[in-house]
Amino acid sequence: MSKLLEKIINWGLIILVFLIPLFFLPITTDFYFFNKTALLFVVCCLLLIAWGIKMVLTRQVKFVRTPFDLPVALFALVTILALAVSQTPKPGVFFDFGIGQQIIALTILYFLITNNLTKDTPLYKGVSLSITVSASLLALIAIYQFIGLGQAFAPVDWLKDKAFSPAGGPLVLATFLAVALALVLTRIYTEWKTERHGIGNYWYLLVLSVIILGGLGVAGYQLLTTTKPILLPYWAGWQIAIETVKRFPLLGFGPGNFLNAFTQTKPLNFNLTNLWAVRFGSSSNWYFELLTTFGILGLGVFLFLVWRVLRTGITQIKQISTNQTDGPFVKSVFLSVILVFLMAALLPANFLLLFVFYILLATLALELQTGEYKEESKILPQIIFGLIILVVLGIGYFGARIYAAEYFFKQSLDALAQNKGTETYNLQIRTISFNPYEDVYRQAYSQTNLALANALASKPDLSDQDRENISILIQQTIREGKAAVALNPGNVVNWENLVGIYRNLINFAQGADQWAIASLQQAIILDPTNPQLRLSLGGVYYALANYDEAIRFFQQAVDLKPNLANGHYNLAVAYREKKEYAKAVGEMETTLSLVDVNSPDYQKAKSELEDLRAKLPAEEVTPTTTPTSEQELSVPQPLPSPVIKPPLQLPTQAAPEISPAPEPTP
Repeated sequence: MSKLLEKIINWGLIILVFLIPLFFLPITTDFYFFNKTALLFVVCCLLLIAWGIKMVLTRQVKFVRTPFDLPVALFALVTILALAVSQTPKPGVFFDFGIGQQIIALTILYFLITNNLTKDTPLYKGVSLSITVSASLLALIAIYQFIGLGQAFAPVDWLKDKAFSPAGGPLVLATFLAVALALVLTRIYTEWKTERHGIGNYWYLLVLSVIILGGLGVAGYQLLTTTKPILLPYWAGWQIAIETVKRFPLLGFGPGNFLNAFTQTKPLNFNLTNLWAVRFGSSSNWYFELLTTFGILGLGVFLFLVWRVLRTGITQIKQISTNQTDGPFVKSVFLSVILVFLMAALLPANFLLLFVFYILLATLALELQTGEYKEESKILPQIIFGLIILVVLGIGYFGARIYAAEYFFKQSLDALAQNKGTETYNLQIRTISFNPYEDVYRQAYSQTNLALANALASKPDLSDQDRENISILIQQTIREGKAAVALNPGNVVNWENLVGIYRNLINFAQGADQWAIASLQQAIILDPTNPQLRLSLGGVYYALANYDEAIRFFQQAVDLKPNLANGHYNLAVAYREKKEYAKAVGEMETTLSLVDVNSPDYQKAKSELEDLRAKLPAEEVTPTTTPTSEQELSVPQPLPSPVIKPPLQLPTQAAPEISPAPEPTP
């Protein structure tokens, strides 16, 4: 029985390594990484149970020791600590399949490989072969899509995309194929150099390398042409990391919270780049992201792992290089691990790159094991098996709820696309019942409630029951918007959602104007160098005819980004309303200098400038400046028209819970 369990574990590991790069399901909002992580957890849990049963049957506890065990375990421990103190509330930590949870699952997978596979078994090299075969299939799919066969024969639209890949995208595909290609080519070279055999001994590796190279070429071409990735500049990633260390030195913002770090700490001169309006969810490279979201402890432990791999690997490989059987294989794995370290310094990490890293690290560790702990006992294996069952039950419970929530959320979005409001509403209630700790679900549910309230309020004759239903929907809208903020208060997107809710309720419910202002002020605290938020706050004051405050915040917006054409345009409009025509003319001239002369915006601003100049004394008229760039202009948005009279009375609990207001000047 123990031999059967051993085979199940070994084959399970090999099949898992083969499936993860290829696995995806279109039944969740994220087809790729979410489902790959779910599969990883499921298989790891099953293999843990099999391992525990094997211990009980053999009445033996055995743990293999390798040079990488300590840094791998320490990195997992730091990850757990970083999750525990992150900006996400503690219960919500267990309701996610994010980067932190992925690292924990990969750590389990690492120890499953090092303690169940041995270099003496025929399946030992099957793990690395699974990587190359899986990469070859991904490459074939990439070529198939690129030449247009997917576009011609795919039954659904998302499969017709030439950039479609089960890996999750061209950049992810390229990184994975690069590692797989290095694994194959170094294996061919080292075997040829060591054994001097004919090419026929490893012809299959040559075939795989050609296929992988073709797929890598397709992915590289797409990255350079049709699907260029937008990456955070290195200088910005470094400055964000350093600023984060000043605030949270040990554990950073927490795994998965780079967006919060970006908005709160990005440098002011980022506004002068073409990417000023982009919000990044990952840093420039893996090491910067570690420092930002895992802190000094996380980066330090990972660098300790890098050092241990380099030191131990180089030393041990020199000693085993004379081994005609394993030397070439070990060298190829070692060089592939080094390539992962180098790629992590150039690009943001992704789940597939981390997955192949842990697989290769475990494979390398099998060759470099330093000993083992072995205990003959009847009770100890049962205790360990009991702990495994508890862990698996916990993972299974939380994982099932996470997956069910994501499944129903995807269904709700599909219903929304078909304009099925009631079905969307009910499905989102089910989503939140399974996972109440995901702020994205709360945001969506708040918007659904608001849309239903607006639809009901548009009826020509409102009954008392209609008014009551509208009031309930609005209160649910605000409640869910506030719930999203409470779940992740450092995420500015949650505050912007709340701002949108309150702004839509101005002239609809009493007090909503002040709540919108307070929420925008809080958003500014979390994204202090964002000129667009200042424009939005100025726009609210403008709509309320408070032109002095509008001018103050419009001015702050252009101070943050001097070449923001729409900021100068809004400032000109506000000055015009105050009848300060000289200042209005100056700002409108600046606007003209920032928009394309051939654009409709230029003609619009030029016409308004002429109207403003007509109101000036002759000696104050100045010539028009030459345009230098193109930016879209938009006047401050008016407040929503009142649809319910008198406005609804909302409870005081509807007001936002905010921190102290930001300083008046940026």
